[in-house]
Amino acid sequence: MRKWTFAAAGLCLTGLAACTDFLNSDKAIADPNNPTVASRDQRFVGTLAQIMGNEEGPLTMIACQWMQQCAGVNGRFVEQQGTYSIDNTTFDIPFQNVYNGGGLVGMRAVQASADAAGDKVYKGISEVVEAMDILFAADIWGDVPYRFAVSDSSTPPFDPQMQVYDDLLVLLDKAIADMGGAGDGPKGVDLIYGGDKAKWIDAAHTLKARIYLHRVEKLGAGEYTKALAEARLGIKSGGDWLTKHSSATSERNMWAQFQVSSFGNDLVAGAPLVNFMKAQNDSRLSQYFGAAKAGGFVGYDVATQLPAPDAVSPLAGSGRTSNVTFSQPILTYHENQFIIAEAALQTNDRPAAAAAFNTVRTAVGKTSIAAGALTLNDIMTEKYIALYQNRETWNDYKRTCLPVLHPAKTKSVIPGRVYYGATEEQTNPHTPTSDLQDIRTVRNANDPAACPP
Repeated sequence: MRKWTFAAAGLCLTGLAACTDFLNSDKAIADPNNPTVASRDQRFVGTLAQIMGNEEGPLTMIACQWMQQCAGVNGRFVEQQGTYSIDNTTFDIPFQNVYNGGGLVGMRAVQASADAAGDKVYKGISEVVEAMDILFAADIWGDVPYRFAVSDSSTPPFDPQMQVYDDLLVLLDKAIADMGGAGDGPKGVDLIYGGDKAKWIDAAHTLKARIYLHRVEKLGAGEYTKALAEARLGIKSGGDWLTKHSSATSERNMWAQFQVSSFGNDLVAGAPLVNFMKAQNDSRLSQYFGAAKAGGFVGYDVATQLPAPDAVSPLAGSGRTSNVTFSQPILTYHENQFIIAEAALQTNDRPAAAAAFNTVRTAVGKTSIAAGALTLNDIMTEKYIALYQNRETWNDYKRTCLPVLHPAKTKSVIPGRVYYGATEEQTNPHTPTSDLQDIRTVRNANDPAACPP
């Protein structure tokens, strides 16, 4: 890894107004790689923008494809990636973005500035953002630089994934404590919660619950008890962490932007998701997908490569992609309820599991399922539907192998990770080489066993 010294908002992926103002400043233009020219607010906005880019960008689109909620067709790069043909250049920039001036470096600068000003609230909120950023990396790549990623070392070691999870749990506890301290926080420059520290505290608890779920396969069912305790303190109705967009060309929702590009027709509906939703008469079909040419909704099955792509529902024309300002759900009340449902069911509290599960189910116009009849497959399938275009579905699948999916045609397994970026491999000798990262066989520590084909 190169020593990270980029400007805090220099790689804002969503081009939000406050970020754009920073990039147009005289000092930023004169020296865009000098982090001393940006104010704390400007850095903070830059980090939020980068998080939005991560959570809407190429890796989340890959998760959508590999989880068969959507599919790549027409033979170009989307189809190649959707059938697992990737290498260390495919996600080189997303790996860098975790650490650069819009990533961990920017977040640490915000925290240092807040500390110097005695604003613990601001620091705590930025610590939650840091946890989201590094969790993104650890979930996808496994072992990643963290403890020494922002240091004098230009080649920091890779910390074990399970250690990173431990560190993030400690960080989130610290963030919660800091947000109970003095200071005004970011106030109106906070694009997520408008400076509402109570909502940030709730989000921190839901993030902790996510981490505990991600440790279940490795550490055992005791992690469910911890996840349940945190989720019960987590995001409440009206407290969703959403992205923010405008209709300006550089500020549109990234999924919507892709649909109006020359590659837009290459990303279509995935058969498993469409079929689950049709079986349940789910009212969100038109929000997720456009109508097929023959009418109705049809998904492409990557396991059979059927039907013909021109018979499949596009993403274009859906309620989401027709709205360039759509705020993408990143961490939500509904996800928090599903965490409660899964963890409660797995710790033999069926009434609590059913209550949380049915809170979401009835909110989208479906009938309740009785506690005695509720299964883990019910919970994970409903969550799979609800978390469309959210990378967490990949983590859920790796943990539970639900809903049942089959690998792409001629492939033996759905991958559990991607390759480290080529830049990291070339500049940091601690990076495992690509030949040691075969995504057909190499798993992350928290996911030792692939799901059956």
